[in-house]
Amino acid sequence: MGMRRAIRPMLLGLLLFLTGTLLAQERTIDGKRFKEHTVEAGETLFAIGRHYAVPMDALLLANPAAASGLSIGQVVLVPVDAIVKKEARNAPELRDGELLHTVARKETLFGIARQYNVEINDLLERNPEAVGGLPVGMALVIPVDKVRSGGELVLGPATSSGAPLHQVAPGETLFSLAQRYETTPETIRQANGGLSEGLKAGQYLRMPLPEVEEVVNAIAADSLMKQARYRIALLLPFCLERNDSVHQADPNFRGLYELTQIGTQFHGGAMMALDSLRMLGLSADVFIRDVGAEAGDWDPVLRDPEMRSMDLYLGPFHRAAIDQLSAISKDGHIVCPVPQSNRVVLGNPKVSKVISGRTEQVYQVGRYVASKHAGDNIVLLVTSSTEEGVLQQQMRKILNSTLRERPDRMQDSVAEAHPGKGDLGDLNYKLKKDRTNVLVVPSEHIEYVTSLVTKLASLTDQYTIKVFGLQAWEEMTHLEVLDLNKLNLHVPVPTFIDFQDPRVVAFVRRYRERFHADPGDFAFLGFDATFFYGKGLLEFGTGFPAHFEQVVTDPLHMRFRMQRMGMENGYVNDSAIIVEYRDLKRVLVK
Repeated sequence: MGMRRAIRPMLLGLLLFLTGTLLAQERTIDGKRFKEHTVEAGETLFAIGRHYAVPMDALLLANPAAASGLSIGQVVLVPVDAIVKKEARNAPELRDGELLHTVARKETLFGIARQYNVEINDLLERNPEAVGGLPVGMALVIPVDKVRSGGELVLGPATSSGAPLHQVAPGETLFSLAQRYETTPETIRQANGGLSEGLKAGQYLRMPLPEVEEVVNAIAADSLMKQARYRIALLLPFCLERNDSVHQADPNFRGLYELTQIGTQFHGGAMMALDSLRMLGLSADVFIRDVGAEAGDWDPVLRDPEMRSMDLYLGPFHRAAIDQLSAISKDGHIVCPVPQSNRVVLGNPKVSKVISGRTEQVYQVGRYVASKHAGDNIVLLVTSSTEEGVLQQQMRKILNSTLRERPDRMQDSVAEAHPGKGDLGDLNYKLKKDRTNVLVVPSEHIEYVTSLVTKLASLTDQYTIKVFGLQAWEEMTHLEVLDLNKLNLHVPVPTFIDFQDPRVVAFVRRYRERFHADPGDFAFLGFDATFFYGKGLLEFGTGFPAHFEQVVTDPLHMRFRMQRMGMENGYVNDSAIIVEYRDLKRVLVK
């Protein structure tokens, strides 16, 4: 049907080679396997332990920082060898800080209350529907805040302490850490439950912050670091030597190697942005380097002493190259301008990720739906797929939290339906004829989505339906545009080029005049990213990341809202664009 993402086919090959280094959910430390759990607001150590079926003493032993309470964004190491397999089979789900217990055969309210150490009345207050009985499969919310014992720190919800978390590296000592964080070994011990077992490589420690007054003074002195002239590096995958082999293999081929096209387009857009920035007053030396596509290509470039002293790096694109550059560069900010996992910024406070990912896009859809359609019939469509459970939980959480903020809401929480591949299931009973039915479908399963769209399109003569899907739907070529038009499909995308926009028309004309070629998606990306970060340098100096919210530009095909992912991590762009299918075409939702 010709559906297209904003980042086009050239990116698909690049994505395959970029995503090969994604970290697994588990890690091994000193021969022991651990699962990594990132703490969210409201979560408690008690709930995390029950969710993973791990005894509390084992959790505390692996996470000494947790002995002083949990922080939002903290990584809790869950020792795999401590998981109680018998309990793990029926372990409760962790949702919004509470535990969701699925009722099994012969279970009673008394037994479940005793299992979680809560009063039966507290359990019934949170689950009033349980008064009528406990059918097998019923989901009971366990009010963790009503647990009667366990200790204040174990039961206390995670807070935004702001204290940085440090993962202990082999050979590090309390003395070296105290020097690095400008504190004392004893202060570190106190912030981490005493560290009776000593330091262990791989552990996460909470590092105490200086006094507030010291931090404020430091920010005032260091956040604005303007210079007369800046050094900017463009580290792009030109892969120039690859073109010789491509042409030797096919003498009739007249184009460029795929990554060469990408690098060339990004370079062209970046050069046009730098021209505009110079007119605004930016003075900068620009260093353009070919970092190729493999470690053997980028390693000698990144090891060049000249590369260590840049103020801004645009690229490289590959995650391993970004990690290497982050380790050897001094203070320059590193921009990852292509799709990557958010893990690229973890532990890398100098790194920004420009293209929003699925998590950020789900957030934008949830906020948009609950804000714009609070008075409509919002229904979250949930599948039985365990693979998509996290995705559905994310959408449920943001929909409900946003809906509770709306005084014009029709309901306090979204309705849920469970259509299957063969039929619409209980969705038939959730649709309303007197309201717009806003159906949110956080699924990327092509067979499920294809079947669902066909069935929903057949109902549009009876109901007013508006569907919100995901970016992945844009690659599902079996979907009929006519059906998507009937359903007024909305999807989130990181970028969108509106060729009717006068600014876009002007950019295309200037690009053609300068480079005698049409600008592709990477030309727009090169312009928008370079102009945003370059303007940050111009207005706030090398301390511009502390002022991201004040960097105002008018991008051609995307939006910027940079958010830091924690004290020791970098920044991600959590902004997304929503497009809708209307009049048989994709249009931007203003």
